[in-house]
Parts: sequence; structure tokens; C-alpha cells
Amino acid sequence: MLKTSGYSLLELLISMILSSLIFMSMASFYIQLQTRIIQNYQKTRLQQAIEFGLAGMKKDIKRAGFIANDPNKMTAKAIKIDAQRKCIVLRYDSEIRNSWVWNKFNPTESDVFTYRYKENNIAYRTGSIDCFGGKWEKLYDSNEIKVTDFTIKQLPDAISLSVTAELRKNKKINYQTTEIIKNENQF
Repeated sequence: MLKTSGYSLLELLISMILSSLIFMSMASFYIQLQTRIIQNYQKTRLQQAIEFGLAGMKKDIKRAGFIANDPNKMTAKAIKIDAQRKCIVLRYDSEIRNSWVWNKFNPTESDVFTYRYKENNIAYRTGSIDCFGGKWEKLYDSNEIKVTDFTIKQLPDAISLSVTAELRKNKKINYQTTEIIKNENQF
């Protein structure tokens, strides 16, 4: 009998099964890798958004109490934290006017800066001497980020800010940070 070269049907089936298993495991690995990459990107984006939002507040806390040329001109408390520890009012001479200005008719010209936690977001307002009222600017996009906790604590020589947030579309992606900010003018 003549010998023909080639593979038998059994060899062909075994090689196809092995190739399929290898291909399926590679596809599964690729999907898992893509999922992890997307989750890491979302976590990094959330972290950057929270840190960027807190940057202005940290700067204002560091400056609170500053009055150019005469620190004895303080007419009110430079840092005021509400009883629930969810709102902070900060005063400093932002325009080097040698005084703290508060203008209730034109709040944007004031040296009072207020941050509060409300409705799962942190909001900011210039010229507000308390934590109430309207026209607050949210630090984060409410459609994207949900702030689940925000706590302010007065420490002996600093202010502690704790923020916990999550993505609205993926609650598994969350971020928690606690910042200790030393005030340069008060302690």
C-alpha cells in the first residue's frame, strides 16, 4: 500500500480542539485585562477629580486668617466649622486690602469663602458667612461623582478633611482620602 503524507482525522480533531481552547483562554484573558484597565482608568479619574476639587479648599484653609500688614484687624473668626462638621467658613485678605471685606450686596467682592457638603456633593460659595442659601457652585459633576461622606475636623494645629466618593455609573469604583492641612496664619 502506498503511504500518503498528511494528518489523520483524529490528529486534525485534537489539534482543532487544542487550538480552540488556547484561543478561548486568550479571549477570556483579553476581556479580563480590558475590564481591569477600564476600572483602573475610572479609579484614577475619580481620584484626580477629587484631588483637583479639594485643591482650592486646601489653599483657602492655608490662607485663612491672613490680613496684610496688620493681623490685629481680625473682626471675626478666621475658620468656622459647623456643628455637624460638614461646612467650613474661611476668611482671609484675598486682595491685600489690609482688612477682611464682606459685602452682602456683592458677595464676589468678599473675603469669605465657604464650602459645604450637601446632596452628595461639595459646594463652594464666595461671600457666604454661613452654610445656607442658594447659588452654590458644585465642585463635582453630580452625574458622574457621588460624594458619600465629607467630614471636617479641627485639630490642635491643623484642619482634617475626609472625603469618600464613588462613581455614579459604577459604585464599585470608589475613593477615600483624608488630608491634613496646616493653616499658615492661625496655629
